[in-house]
Amino acid sequence: MFSINADIKPRIEYIGNSKIPIVIIDDYVADIEVVRDQIITACQFIQDKHTQYPGIRSAMSKADVVAYLKPLMQALYSIFNLPKHLTPSPCDNYYSLLTTAEADLSLIQTIPHFDTYHPNLIACIHYLSCHQHGGTAFFRHRRSGYEFINEARLAEYQTTLNTLQHSGYCTEDHPDFECYKVIPYQQNRLIIFPGQLLHSSLVKPAFDINDNPITGRLTANLFVKFK
Repeated sequence: MFSINADIKPRIEYIGNSKIPIVIIDDYVADIEVVRDQIITACQFIQDKHTQYPGIRSAMSKADVVAYLKPLMQALYSIFNLPKHLTPSPCDNYYSLLTTAEADLSLIQTIPHFDTYHPNLIACIHYLSCHQHGGTAFFRHRRSGYEFINEARLAEYQTTLNTLQHSGYCTEDHPDFECYKVIPYQQNRLIIFPGQLLHSSLVKPAFDINDNPITGRLTANLFVKFK
């Protein structure tokens, strides 16, 4: 288990036309080098067959999940206006590396995605590598103007995906989505946001497609359902 930096200074930003809050915390863990070395040594990365993530993953231990999320719980209720009677339930928590070549991507892997259309799921991404990598961007669907997808919007939004023919990893200049917020990749930066938001990694193929956890785009990806 690792410890959280006692001097963290979370930044809350209200992004897009929807003014939905996201949280950015730099220098989140107290000793990032030690944490990263433990991950590199202990983790067993395998191909992800359960989600659309274009790469390999290693399941996080329960101790690591608790270490990441426990310090955040009280703040998440307040920042994201979560009902107090709901109970947090961590799910789908992995250390991740991008490894899929652009030519092998499915359509859904080339466009901004949302993690769920259900409310009350919070996503966390922790940038672990000390190298230069692509960050995370938030997008607005040009045709509908949607920045997030909920149950009421789902069917309409899905019908528009049939017309898309974009190839390669998503970029800030996607023809069907407008990028309105970029969070650069920076070692030991944690970002937190609602899973309904349309977002994407900004992959730099020459640097990011790499199965080596020492030099690849290593991240911790965590989700918390409040139910």
